[in-house]
Amino acid sequence: MLLLRHASAGVRLSSPEIDRFRRLDDAGRVVARQLAWSLAGYEITRIVSSPLARCVESVVPLAQSRNLSVESHWELEPDVPLDDLLTLLADLPDASLACTHREVFESLLGRDVTCEKGGAWVLERSGSELAPTLYVAPPAEIGAGDRRTVSTA
Repeated sequence: MLLLRHASAGVRLSSPEIDRFRRLDDAGRVVARQLAWSLAGYEITRIVSSPLARCVESVVPLAQSRNLSVESHWELEPDVPLDDLLTLLADLPDASLACTHREVFESLLGRDVTCEKGGAWVLERSGSELAPTLYVAPPAEIGAGDRRTVSTA
């Protein structure tokens, strides 16, 4: 399973209610278009996303390139209860990509596992646990050490 952080969307807006509508900036739109080739080596049969505009916009070009639809799931929004997120992820097939926010990465993987905007982690299942095993850098950074393997021991 791939867990993707949305691409660049500029600075956070003044309130959570307004920030929900923040869209990708120019750099983010470039990264969104590049995800189709940077993730070409990964089997993706299902794409799910936080309903916030910046997440949906991050995966639409990838979905179009694979003739898939983007499914919107509130469980991928920032500050969602961890149990709700885990329930959603447990129900997804291994060949899924889920696009979400920094807060979700921190909740799921802890603050020690970082992910840049437009970057993704390959998550491996071990029973009901999901462990980050490989980091895929954002497309703009690919070329200078594009993947980092993490020890899960």
